[in-house]
Amino acid sequence: MSDELTIAGDRVLVTAEAPQAAPDRTRPRRMLWGAGKSGRAAGGSGAGRAPRIVVLDGLRLLAALSVVLFHFLAGYGTIPWQRTAGELFPTLHRIAQFGWLGVAFFFMISGFVICMSGWGKSLGHFWQGRVLRLFPLYWAAVVLSSAAARLGPHVPGEPKVTFGQMLTNLTMLNEPLGVHHVDNVYWTLWIELRFYLLFSLVVLLGSGYRRVATFCWAWALGSVMAPASGIPLLEQLLMPRWAPFFIAGIAFYLVRRAGRLEGETVGILALSWLLMQHRLPEIMAGEGHGINWKVCLTAVTVMYLVMGLIALGKLDRIQWRWLPVAGAISYPLYLVHQSLGIRVIWRWNEQWGAWPTLLGVIAGLVLLSWLLHRVVERPLTRLLRRALGSPGGRPQKLVG
Repeated sequence: MSDELTIAGDRVLVTAEAPQAAPDRTRPRRMLWGAGKSGRAAGGSGAGRAPRIVVLDGLRLLAALSVVLFHFLAGYGTIPWQRTAGELFPTLHRIAQFGWLGVAFFFMISGFVICMSGWGKSLGHFWQGRVLRLFPLYWAAVVLSSAAARLGPHVPGEPKVTFGQMLTNLTMLNEPLGVHHVDNVYWTLWIELRFYLLFSLVVLLGSGYRRVATFCWAWALGSVMAPASGIPLLEQLLMPRWAPFFIAGIAFYLVRRAGRLEGETVGILALSWLLMQHRLPEIMAGEGHGINWKVCLTAVTVMYLVMGLIALGKLDRIQWRWLPVAGAISYPLYLVHQSLGIRVIWRWNEQWGAWPTLLGVIAGLVLLSWLLHRVVERPLTRLLRRALGSPGGRPQKLVG
């Protein structure tokens, strides 16, 4: 069958009128399609489309906003406010210091969604979906950020953005090419691309419980051995710092398909949590987040619990109409908030006042993100879809 479980803002390419796939013979059928209390199959049914997990959309916007607050308020210097954020926003400043954890939550959600979107797809369909999802808005953001860097207000110490740097950034491969990001927030996209590359192995071999679970075990163990191997390429591919978050997300999707926790998925989740808590101080030090490890560990543990509730279908009743919009604007908000927001704050906060500036900039960025989704992402995605065509020659529809 066609696995059409989607979330808005992370679109899944599915084949129109695709033939029904054979069931996974490596697990008992009840393990794969166990229905929750509502009677709906956790992984979908052959008769219709599985329910949209809209609560993920809201969580993605929450994660994006936490990163926004981190970049605007967590610093100890006088940029971008001319005065310290701790002086202007004493309480919010302390909370915003933990906003970087939104990135970790993004990666966990990504593990869930990419496993979901890649399940039962060909490698061509999988990568077409990823390109259509990431690149149209990213290209627009790179151009917009580069224009703002050259023409907008300049923040002290800001490096100059060259035309060549902008062009190289458009590939999303500028980091391995040794070219600085036009906007520092883009570093997470290179991590996402490496995750897609790794998960392509599962898609190529064919998704199924056993292959996906084995992939999780192998990646977890590989991420432990990679730093000691002395092979930089291996460490680049296996991403020891961030692997536990992606692995947890994948395992939660296995729970979603099973409709319940099973011994092996509990083992994968436990291992990912243990590896995460070990890597957390390294992440904090590497990213310059010298804050309380216990608080960060508690926050990430709560993320695990929330994802567990989603995987078990406990939050499926949340169907607020605004959540798909929240999911749609989370990606553009993440892409443009720093390059544009910091400049506006630096230029006008003393005239407008601290709180009006903060609230006004966030509201403006949310509106801009919605416009980018409607005016830029949708038309560019349609054009790019036509240019890419349909892998395998069958008509495609874009769900979500």
